[in-house]
Amino acid sequence: MPMRRGTAFALIATAASLGTAARVCGAAEVVPLGPELAAGRLAVTANGQTVVCVDEGRRAIVAFDPLRPEKGRDLVAPANPALPQPVAVGCLPGDVVAVVCRAGDEWSLRTYRTEPEGAADPAEPTQLIRIGTASGSTAEVSIAVSHARGWLAVAGLPPPLLPVLRAAVAGVRLGPLTDRSCPRLPDGLRPIAAAVSPSDEIVLALRGSADDEQIAFYDAAGHELLRLAAGVKGIGGIAFGRGDGLLWAAATGGADGRAGLWRLDAVEREGKQEIRPTLVAAVAAARDVAAASERTLVVASGGGPRRLMRIDPTITTTPNQATGKGTAP
Repeated sequence: MPMRRGTAFALIATAASLGTAARVCGAAEVVPLGPELAAGRLAVTANGQTVVCVDEGRRAIVAFDPLRPEKGRDLVAPANPALPQPVAVGCLPGDVVAVVCRAGDEWSLRTYRTEPEGAADPAEPTQLIRIGTASGSTAEVSIAVSHARGWLAVAGLPPPLLPVLRAAVAGVRLGPLTDRSCPRLPDGLRPIAAAVSPSDEIVLALRGSADDEQIAFYDAAGHELLRLAAGVKGIGGIAFGRGDGLLWAAATGGADGRAGLWRLDAVEREGKQEIRPTLVAAVAAARDVAAASERTLVVASGGGPRRLMRIDPTITTTPNQATGKGTAP
């Protein structure tokens, strides 16, 4: 497959492949968060202290501390049926959230400035960018925001809309959405989830057929750095661990049909790079994942009842494969 020389492989590599000391074991503590809600796409603030979620049932944007979920609140108030439906969310500088919305077949990107008290009015966005017209599913639409908060990408829009669009972030304002410097995807592949690597590269989960899901890295110019078979099916969301750079996926099933939170390790087999998926926590109908810290992830469950789960993976110290010496994680 096409590949440019770069850092992408190192970004998803873990102890299993490169000898890093910190390893995430197959065990994890799973904690249900708060009341049941129709949890959709997730995002996280720059400091990782707040997880933001699309509440599809109430058509609202909610925020909560994953360690103190009882303090959750609405950032954008529930939208009445006459207003566009929120589909995906991303966190921008200045306490601003960006929301992909849909009204019938009309798609838009809207920003809202949030306040410590009270919720933004969904009918009064700070900025409105019209995307275009398309029918099709909302399930694969996601927003990925650069770590420097200098740009955002919208991925997974249904055709005839372009599969990946990008906008510059200048303070609390967005530039126009454009396909400039966006990945050019191979025929037959479409994005189903997006994230940003620790090196600020766009990373896409791609789907061809039900048995063909891949993870691809792209540089700032949209050139493909690396593309590998994901090794797990039904990916709904991907996220990188904060600090450790581990790559996580929420998926509805792997080779054995298990659903939940998967860790995607990079390994080498017979001189070739590949991804080895490991199920860390079983979660029914896992839809999306957000990394609040190295040891705290939040997964949106699409099963019944639908809710959010906090997952705290078990991390242990293991000998470095290259040196044989142990190092603290």
